[in-house]
Amino acid sequence: MPIFLWIVLTKLYLFHPFHVSICDVTYDSNDKHLKISVRLFADDLEMGLSDYAETPDIDLLGLDSAKLNALLQRYLLENLSFTSNKKVLSLHFLGSQKEEDGIWCFLEYENLSPFDEIVVFNSLLVSTFEDQENLVHFRKNKIVKSLRLNHKNKTGNVNWYP
Repeated sequence: MPIFLWIVLTKLYLFHPFHVSICDVTYDSNDKHLKISVRLFADDLEMGLSDYAETPDIDLLGLDSAKLNALLQRYLLENLSFTSNKKVLSLHFLGSQKEEDGIWCFLEYENLSPFDEIVVFNSLLVSTFEDQENLVHFRKNKIVKSLRLNHKNKTGNVNWYP
């Protein structure tokens, strides 16, 4: 392959966006808390929130913390949910933290009864990006299980049956 063609193909590959979110979920059986951290790329989230709020060009850096957190809370609670023991958990949004190219969002559910299975619904950014992949990693009793959710498959089950 000529070097010129290789350079052009490499640049096209590098400019092709990769859309992914990571959701880390930890259940601590001692304090019965479900702790949830979600990481999203800032540019993807800006586009997704602009679509969601029907407001063009949302700028995460330009929004003050209170407005950003109110918007994130609404968006996350509509697009991310967990069901345990046949009950949808009412998540509590704790806040967010900006990074260079991303944002972390934090949620929790307190006093969760012991469970062997949990169902997750994650439609974050799938209406904005058809190729969006939402990775969910669960930690319970030192056992880690993962799901890959996307436009075609927004719901998944994780179990810890003996």
